[in-house]
Amino acid sequence: MDVLETLVLGLPVFIILLGPLMFVHELGHFLVAKWAGIRVEEFGMGLPPRMVRLFQRGETEYTLNWLPIGAFVRMTGEEDPSDPRSFAAQPKRWRFAVLFAGPFMNFALGFVVLTIAYLAFATQPTAFRYRVIGVQPNSVAAMLGVQPGDEIIAVNGKPFEQPIGADQSLSASALREVVLQSAGQPFTLEVLRSPAEGLSPQPVTLRGTLPQQLNPEAPLGVSISFRVVASEPRAYTFGEAVRAALADFAFVVGGIIRLPAELLNQRISLEQARPVGPIGITNIGVAMLEERDTQGLFPFIRFAGFISILVGLTNLLPIPALDGGRILFVLIEALRGRRIDPLRERWVHGVGMALLLTLSLAILILDIVAPINLR
Repeated sequence: MDVLETLVLGLPVFIILLGPLMFVHELGHFLVAKWAGIRVEEFGMGLPPRMVRLFQRGETEYTLNWLPIGAFVRMTGEEDPSDPRSFAAQPKRWRFAVLFAGPFMNFALGFVVLTIAYLAFATQPTAFRYRVIGVQPNSVAAMLGVQPGDEIIAVNGKPFEQPIGADQSLSASALREVVLQSAGQPFTLEVLRSPAEGLSPQPVTLRGTLPQQLNPEAPLGVSISFRVVASEPRAYTFGEAVRAALADFAFVVGGIIRLPAELLNQRISLEQARPVGPIGITNIGVAMLEERDTQGLFPFIRFAGFISILVGLTNLLPIPALDGGRILFVLIEALRGRRIDPLRERWVHGVGMALLLTLSLAILILDIVAPINLR
């Protein structure tokens, strides 16, 4: 896929992946705020600047905005309790409900999307190739000229596409065994390599004579991932789809909970745990769509479900300006029996928003200068 095609595909992927997630999040806030009797001054589809005022129903103005992603809700007095119908003037239970409604809607959407993915789009991988993601210095692979990103398509002149077993396990054992069997002999690798970012991979042949003594655990000296190259449809009943969606939901939540310990114990690297922003999410989505000829739409739709759950979890983090940070203030109020000064709370959320915007900018720059490459 060339650069132009990637750009053309990227915009709709950006809108499809992130637009509904932000929309349902704000819809949750909106519906519960209305239920609580809070004055909602504006419900905007898309993000400002405003394109057009659609209509007004009751006291709420409905608008269409220029940035075609998500939505926003503008309630009266989010930190100012002077108006009895403001958000800040409501009892703790209603403020908590309004704040939690956004992440809850993301959780619900994620579960629905995952269930639909298993019911209508599920595939079962049947074959894979090895893709190099790292090369150790002074290793056999470095001597041969292997580079990160190379996809192994043939070894010693024979195609090297591996079948996936009935247990769906993917193993590096086949590659390890063929390298060990070639110790002390001429060795040939044929790989697919992208000549430049955005250009189609081209076959490259690498030749050399292997040393007599090889590390039996890592004879090539590479770290690898697995790229599925063939799959077949798989049918799920409704009950099976629901159970699979629940398992995915638990996997995402559990992964976030375990992440700090995994980082401290160095079970995963900082690169693997790096946050991604809208550009990074879009790039991953585009990469998954590029695999639709071999895996269909299942990985992309499942990824959309994961992102919805992650958006909900992220918004529940106890960080000022996020829903979780505002919920924390409600919980502190409940524990101490009196409210934190609204001006002080507004100041804390203002500082939090500035820090979040700074972090978002840093992630955006990282996504541009060091994009995640799944290809």
